Amino acid sequence: MTDTGVSALPLVPTPPRPEAVDAHEWAENLSEPARYEGEAPDRSREQAGPVLDGEASFRFREVLVHTGDLEWVDKTLAGLSHKTLWRNEDTGASITLVRFEKGSGIPSRHSHASNQFMFCLSGKYTYVPTDFTLTPGSFYWNPRGSMHGPTLAEEETVLLEVYDGPHYPTQPSWYTDPADAR
Repeated sequence: MTDTGVSALPLVPTPPRPEAVDAHEWAENLSEPARYEGEAPDRSREQAGPVLDGEASFRFREVLVHTGDLEWVDKTLAGLSHKTLWRNEDTGASITLVRFEKGSGIPSRHSHASNQFMFCLSGKYTYVPTDFTLTPGSFYWNPRGSMHGPTLAEEETVLLEVYDGPHYPTQPSWYTDPADAR
């Protein structure tokens, strides 16, 4: 803990500057102070930033996430798991890999509190009422507040899912853990 009562997260030593990058550009290659939830940033935190709302913030260099090194985390809805790649705790925006087992899906109509973007990496995932089916290479945009679902994974499906703000206006009934609705 720091003297502000905030857990100190590890910083990494400044990595060596690549020869192709000039010194000025390298010095400027740091983010604004930000908080970040996930595995990768510990390898990228370089400078402590100010305490924001009682939590430590950091400045980051580029972040590389090897998704194969991350474990799938099961959600409370059977057949659904995820890998968080990035999340902004201040806005609720996130980038996640989502995996649906064959036969699973979202059980009812719902809407989101922000725009939802999905890119299908593998599988076959159908929005039942509209018969929109995502297959590898498909991009789907669901505008904020638009009702959609239920859905069905016709085979095991992995989607890259992006939200530009919080996921749900209220916790959906199919999740018993509030963390699953984040």
